Amino acid sequence: MRTRRPCGLTLAVLAAHALAWRLATGALPALAPARAGVHRVALVSVAPHSQVPAPSPDTPVAPSPAPASARARTTPAPRAPTGAGGALRQAPRGTQAWPVYATRLPPPATLHYALVQTGLAASATGTAHLEWRHDAATYSLRLATTVGDRPVREWQSTGGFDAAGVAPSRLVEREKGRDRRAVGFDREGGVVRLPGASGAPVVAPGAQDRWSWVAQLAAIAEAAARRGERPAHWDVQVAGLRGELERWTFRALPAGDLPPELQHAVSGLSENADRAPALLHLLRATDQPYSLRIEAWLSPSLHHLPAGLRMSTPPGPWSLSLWQRHP
Repeated sequence: MRTRRPCGLTLAVLAAHALAWRLATGALPALAPARAGVHRVALVSVAPHSQVPAPSPDTPVAPSPAPASARARTTPAPRAPTGAGGALRQAPRGTQAWPVYATRLPPPATLHYALVQTGLAASATGTAHLEWRHDAATYSLRLATTVGDRPVREWQSTGGFDAAGVAPSRLVEREKGRDRRAVGFDREGGVVRLPGASGAPVVAPGAQDRWSWVAQLAAIAEAAARRGERPAHWDVQVAGLRGELERWTFRALPAGDLPPELQHAVSGLSENADRAPALLHLLRATDQPYSLRIEAWLSPSLHHLPAGLRMSTPPGPWSLSLWQRHP
């Protein structure tokens, strides 16, 4: 008995030393202090080849992620075509919301207007001529103005037609017979281009330039009148000579007294002034300072080409008015 006790003690001491050595050398994982609270730990032993039981029909199953091979075979989304300068061409906001109206082109015509222009200086008067020409495939709209002894200024819009009506391809502003500014439309690409510019903004269906809208509005109003309709408003996208794109909303105003400048012209369109057709008075208003405000009086006798136009940039003093002269 005396011999066994020292052996047992010896083994216990050796075991304690071995355990201490393993803890010191990191052979056993360190135990983190337990947090306050109650912890439930469940140890589950699963055999290597055990099968997970199938869920019951009433148990919702979360979709499992696709394997890496399937994700690799997924077709990437196509990239948008690039415009000029390599910039991604993106559709403008609300492109799908742009309406496409029925149109009926007015026949070729030449209209003569009296012109009144105001600005910082005294008012100036002059004349203007609007020439509208077209065949089955192409059109030309030219506006020439003369104010006092200043050189003639003109704007010429050319293009064709598509499902949305008048489809301009180029607008040129000229002074003294020389081109000053121009804007072009790439109808196949659906963009508007400026000379020397790297960007190419995407245009909506039925987009117009700064003067072709006159013919487009006449064509829309002519088609609506043939159907006996009088819409409350029309929306047209217009590209400026600097490449900016704007939404022009024209709202029909109630019939009222005509401006004095138009009263004599309208009475001359018919033998009896009382039987003269009522003009369609449209307004493009804006709440942006110095943005273009437009009033248009479209004449059914002229197939809804304008008998009068008044353009201004409130609160600025500039304005330009065109009143049809007596035929």
